[in-house]
Amino acid sequence: MKKFFKNEFTAGKKAAVLTAAVLCAAAILSPVAAGAADYIAENDPFITLSYLQEVFAPSFSEQIKAEIASENEEKPAEEVSVGYEVIELSKGQILTSENGTVELIVRPGSSAVVISDIPDNGLSDISEMKEITDGCEVGINHALIIPRNDGRGIEITSDKAYVLVRGDYKISG
Repeated sequence: MKKFFKNEFTAGKKAAVLTAAVLCAAAILSPVAAGAADYIAENDPFITLSYLQEVFAPSFSEQIKAEIASENEEKPAEEVSVGYEVIELSKGQILTSENGTVELIVRPGSSAVVISDIPDNGLSDISEMKEITDGCEVGINHALIIPRNDGRGIEITSDKAYVLVRGDYKISG
């Protein structure tokens, strides 16, 4: 058994293994050395801080400004209201939806009734989570929703009424 595990390397075999190792290392490292000799900073794929500050940021800033200017030229600014509008109504006036959903709140000192041509459909009282149908009194400070522009709305029964409204509405009467 000792014969199989005995170190059988001779000087010639050691030299051959060493030569093969050196050749493999040279084959692996030669492309790296050649690439390092041809290195040019402008071709560097990594972005440096000076490139960001001197080249990219100014051109990017100009592109954004040009894009914003062209957007503003193409279409006028639209007025968007996100809050409630306070309106004053008189007795007999009717508030309905112009197009789409309208939210409204009848303020204290005012009184109104629901108008609806649709049986069993009126306005949604989201304060009490119920449907208020035609002819019913509107609760003060209750948040109401007119779901669509099909004629549903409120009619003012007091001499003067203040209503908070959000959405496209129309007043008649």
